[in-house]
Amino acid sequence: MDHQPFPTTGRLTSNMNLEFAKLNSKICSEQAEVYSYIVATIHNQNGQFFQTGSAPNFQGDMISLCTCKHFMRTFMDAEDWVEKWIAGFSGVAAGNGDNVLVYLMKVGYAFKSHMSLWFADEISDETKQAKLARINKFGDIYQPKDQMSDEFAVQSYIHPVESHVHCNNNNWHNDINYEGCKGRKAALLVGDPEYSFLWNQPMIYYKGHLHRGQKKSNLQTFLHEQLEDRRS
Repeated sequence: MDHQPFPTTGRLTSNMNLEFAKLNSKICSEQAEVYSYIVATIHNQNGQFFQTGSAPNFQGDMISLCTCKHFMRTFMDAEDWVEKWIAGFSGVAAGNGDNVLVYLMKVGYAFKSHMSLWFADEISDETKQAKLARINKFGDIYQPKDQMSDEFAVQSYIHPVESHVHCNNNNWHNDINYEGCKGRKAALLVGDPEYSFLWNQPMIYYKGHLHRGQKKSNLQTFLHEQLEDRRS
């Protein structure tokens, strides 16, 4: 398979392809910051989105962002990301000239390293296995060799499968040890399943155009001034 499949069973499917009115009704009381960005690895074929990158990762009944947007994930310490929101949009090519919402999640869990995520009880073993880079070319979780090694040393982790999308030029090393804003390491972000939303087709559009990098706004401003549902 040359892309990540969107889920067809499990918790995430109950929040898939919501029209704007239903999305708004679920999160209209939320007050938080939202970071919007373009998911460059989203493609569109015959009106359906395909994710050809490892993150955001939709497997294991949770959305995770552990191998993409490294610099953005250094904006805060891991614990400060909890309850912030992340919005991923298609590029204009995949959106037929527009940026279209692909996923939206409230960060439920954040970890300072792949080691801390791997040994965290909050994430089930089934979820970790579904996202495991050692066996999945689109995996965004790296398995440590043990719990005693340096959590930011590449040598502390099992090499990802050779076909992994970040194996070229050892790009996966950046996933383990990336240092960005103010010398922070990139936090690993996992969505609260109750507030994780996916779209595998164009439905909700960004007003105007997003550019490279990320845009920060208040969630309510984001909902009511930056989005439009063209199917309503």
